[in-house]
Amino acid sequence: MKLTSILLLSWIKFFLFYSAASLSGHGDSRFHTRHPHTSLPHRRTIRADRGTNYSYDNSQNTDSADFVQMYAKQNVQLMLECAVNINFSTSIWLKDGQIVQTLLKQNTNGKRVLEHRFLVDATGSLFIDNVRLEDDGRWQCEAEDAFGFVVTGKPIQLTVLDPPKKAYLMIDNRILDPGNPFIPVKENSDLTVSCVVDEGNPKPALSWELRLGSLALLDVPEIPLDVLNITETQRDQNVGARCDASVGRVLRTHHNATLTCFIHHIALEQALNVSVLLNVEYTPSFAISREPGFGIPIREGIPVSLKCDVDANPRASPIWQKDDVSPPVQQSPDGYLNFTEIRREHSGWYKCIARNRLGRFSSIGYFLNVRSDLEVTQEPEFDIGELSSTGRQIEVSLGGAVQLACPPGTSGCWTRLEPGSGRLQPMGASQELRLDRVIYQEAGEYRCVAPSRETTKRLDSLRNMISFEVVVKGKPVVTPIHKNVTAVFGQPLTLTMEFCANPPYNRAFWIAKNKVYKPGDADTTVIAYRITNSSAPHCHQAVLFLTKVSATDVGEYTFMVRSPNGISEGNFFVNMTYASGYIVHTEATVSMNESPSNFAKMYFISVIFLLLNCY
Repeated sequence: MKLTSILLLSWIKFFLFYSAASLSGHGDSRFHTRHPHTSLPHRRTIRADRGTNYSYDNSQNTDSADFVQMYAKQNVQLMLECAVNINFSTSIWLKDGQIVQTLLKQNTNGKRVLEHRFLVDATGSLFIDNVRLEDDGRWQCEAEDAFGFVVTGKPIQLTVLDPPKKAYLMIDNRILDPGNPFIPVKENSDLTVSCVVDEGNPKPALSWELRLGSLALLDVPEIPLDVLNITETQRDQNVGARCDASVGRVLRTHHNATLTCFIHHIALEQALNVSVLLNVEYTPSFAISREPGFGIPIREGIPVSLKCDVDANPRASPIWQKDDVSPPVQQSPDGYLNFTEIRREHSGWYKCIARNRLGRFSSIGYFLNVRSDLEVTQEPEFDIGELSSTGRQIEVSLGGAVQLACPPGTSGCWTRLEPGSGRLQPMGASQELRLDRVIYQEAGEYRCVAPSRETTKRLDSLRNMISFEVVVKGKPVVTPIHKNVTAVFGQPLTLTMEFCANPPYNRAFWIAKNKVYKPGDADTTVIAYRITNSSAPHCHQAVLFLTKVSATDVGEYTFMVRSPNGISEGNFFVNMTYASGYIVHTEATVSMNESPSNFAKMYFISVIFLLLNCY
């Protein structure tokens, strides 16, 4: 009888619970376990304090949402509703799976309980007083009915808003000075700027904008789209946010451009921003003008003005030269050469040079051809004398820049004469050619040729005259500077160095196996071949040949070259391996690595020898 009563009571409990769950269609009923998982999805209203306008139920935005998102400002009162569809007797609240200690609101008699901010009312709703950042997290209520069954409400993701206060910029992990709005950057280099915010909840969203300066827009009305392209990369941070902006190639058009980082956040009515101005350092470009204009013959006795404009950063003042010496008339501060009555002896090659901390730079030459009245029978469409430039040379420093322009009154494009074949290699379709960061291999003859058949016939006889020889000068350059080479035991090895020097080199030698080998020296194991010329002007090859590689050949091989402009060197480091199937016999060997002090002594002695014997 007692067993029958127990079974009957258990069946009645199960029937009542199943009926309640079926009628409501909501709630996930389970035996008495406190687990922070959600109940079946349902819709209900979440109420918040009137002072916060950020609360919403995201289940209205998506059918698959398994929680409710709420936003709340700090220092306000917030209510979280325990929305379960059963009659429950007790309830608890959990934050991130941990039970929160609460007090019953009606027991406080309307008085605030010091140091206790979590109150619940008879409906199970949770009141959070003076919301703090530490309240951020996932909240969930659990309700228990009279029969001991527990139902969990839908989780509430509470985000306590903490707006970002400020941002700062970094380059190479170095914080930029907020009091200095400019950052220096060299033309043709790459640039990456980081925007960092160390606060904000939820994490702020960062974006970048690049705006060109007004002068760039005036100088180049049609800006290519790729000039404004920046690559944004979001970086993960535990707190706050970081976004990098990268410019693949900085151009002079970017000078005085503004790079701005915008900080967006739900708690901000207006986005914050922080910006820098790009101070682009670029080599000078020259613009030469004449009055009367190009194409008009210059006759003796008339006034003539030559004007040189230089665009450079840092600024550089134009300096006129005639035939590589000072001009016959004094130059004005603004770059003018004014001839009140020009004479025949004023004829010659005029060019404009400029200097700044980036180096010394020169414009192309302009030939001023002054004629007598007897020579001027008619006015040609262009002044043939101005095209005469046979044997013209433009000197540019190694790493500098040069700008070439087809002569006034003509149309054409630039080509380069290949030293070996004599063929013309196209350099582009523009009438202007600019060479930046000049290297020795770019030296040679450049020609402006006509693009169409009509002008080709007309200028065929002048093509050889519309040419410029670019001469590159500087300290010697050796390639490779450092290279690792692996040789096979018992096999020969060839080490080849290429070097360029203008002025020409006056000493060159190898340091190998604690010995100095001049070009042409040889012994039983090493041959230093004589220097040979390569196809590029002022460039050469030096070859060191090892007849049969052994363990004693492992180590560093240095080639050194000197010219009046300086000393340069290149290094090979030779490692050794054995051919497949070779049996290695253990024997005592001494390699170059075992006596580094001897090699250092030999290197030092060689440098002293080079300096003392080159004069």
